[in-house]
Order: sequence, then C-alpha cells, then structure tokens
Amino acid sequence: MTDNKPAPYTFHKVREQCERPDADAWRAFLNFYSPLCLHLLGMYAPDVAAAPHVWGKTLGTLAENNFERFRGTSRQSEREFLADVRALLLDTVMGEAPEGTANGVDATAPEGVAERLLDAEKLGKLLEGLPLLHQEMLFFRLAGYTDASIEKMLRFAPRVAERAFERLAADFAAAQNLEKDRCPWPAEWLGILREARGGKKENCPQLHQFLRVQDGQVSWYDKEPLEKHVAGCLYCLERWTALREVGHWRRVAPAISPAQVEEFLRAVPVAPEPKKSLLRRMFG
Repeated sequence: MTDNKPAPYTFHKVREQCERPDADAWRAFLNFYSPLCLHLLGMYAPDVAAAPHVWGKTLGTLAENNFERFRGTSRQSEREFLADVRALLLDTVMGEAPEGTANGVDATAPEGVAERLLDAEKLGKLLEGLPLLHQEMLFFRLAGYTDASIEKMLRFAPRVAERAFERLAADFAAAQNLEKDRCPWPAEWLGILREARGGKKENCPQLHQFLRVQDGQVSWYDKEPLEKHVAGCLYCLERWTALREVGHWRRVAPAISPAQVEEFLRAVPVAPEPKKSLLRRMFG
C-alpha cells in the first residue's frame, strides 16, 4: 500500500520550496527557525517591547521583491543560512528606533551595568594576544552569555579562560558574573557586530571553511592557519562565533506554538492554498 503522507521537511527542502513560495514550507521554516531568532532578540534586544514584531519585519524583508533577500541567503548548509538570517535580524533590530532608544535598543544601560561604553577598539584590546578559544569565550561573555551557556556552545568549561575574563574587571565588570543570558550593553554590542560584518578583507576565508574546522573535518595543517587568521580578524571572529551560536540555539531554543506560526506566516506573501473539496474536508 502506498503511503501518501508528505515527506518530512529538511533544511534543503525548506530552502528550495520557500522560494516558490509554499505555505507549508514556510510553516516548517517558522517552526524550525523562529525559536532561534526569538532567542537572539531576547539576547540582543531585551528592551525592544515587541520582539515578535521585529521577527515579523525580518520575515517581510526576506520576502520583498519576490523573495530577493531570501534567494540571496546561503544554500550550502543550514548554519551558513542561519548566519545570514541572523545578520539580517540584527540589522533589523538596529533599524528599529522607538522613542527613548538608539538603534532599536535601550541606549541607557541600567545603573552599574555599562561602566564604560564598549566599542570595537576596546574589544580589540580585550581580545589581543589571546588564543582563539579564549577569544570566543570572552566574546560570548561580552555578548551576555553565562558560563553555563558558553560551556554548552563551546564544549569547554569557561574556567580555562579565567585569565582572559580578568581583563573585564577594570571597565566591564558587569559581564563577569552574569546570572542569565542577556547582553548588558545591547546598543553598543549590536553596533560592534555590524561594524565587524563590514570589515571583510581579501584574505578572509569562506564561511564553509569555518564549518569544516568546527566539525573536525580538516587536518591540523589546514586548521592552524585558519584559526590564527580568525584570532586576528574581528570580521571573521564575528562570523565564527555566529556559527557556534546559531548551531547551538537552533537545537535547544524553546519551540513556538502553532498559533504563533500562523501569526508569523502573515508576514510572508505565500501562495494561496488550494481549497479542499467537501469530501476532503470531511475525510482529510
């Protein structure tokens, strides 16, 4: 007997059929990736009251001009694709500017949180001379992640980078003892991430090479020079850590409800679904 049930959606199937645009594929997309993007909004735009609105606006941007932005995202792998979506999401946050905020997030940090403004130059000094693993840990700590989340993302205990974290004591002590995942200085951090994404150089590796290193698919001979480059390039460190971040939270961020899926689907001009006959409505 033939099984007429639809095949499960995979990244590549969703990626292909969302361009048509197929409503069920977009539902799968929203089920897969809304949890991750809502987590990112909670991290980097904690003071934006309408985080679902920002995700809806990002979806609308992906769908503009016959899905032009969506068609331009990576097709090679899910994590590369999600790094593209993440960049667009964070740029969308930067474009949101409700009254009393700057760049879409609260410009005034709570008392005792942002002792001194964080910028790319200060970040560079904090990272200078550290091994790549320690740079990753310091980067994620400044982003607002707790020790527990850093350990899950990197599979190393943050205590190995204890000396690196000591660099925060003078000016950025708020990032030393975080009790929950939340960026202490979202406006400044989003600005740094945007500046980093604009700093590509001719010798910067392709994102797929980072994935192969992170997945253990290259030899030490190939791994060492690439990691050395990442440790000296803020553009590549931002992309390198973005792959770590989206890969982890894609797996563990809490699912959303079917009602939320349908709400987000309104932001996408999907093809109308064919009407079912009376018999199909009765018997499926």
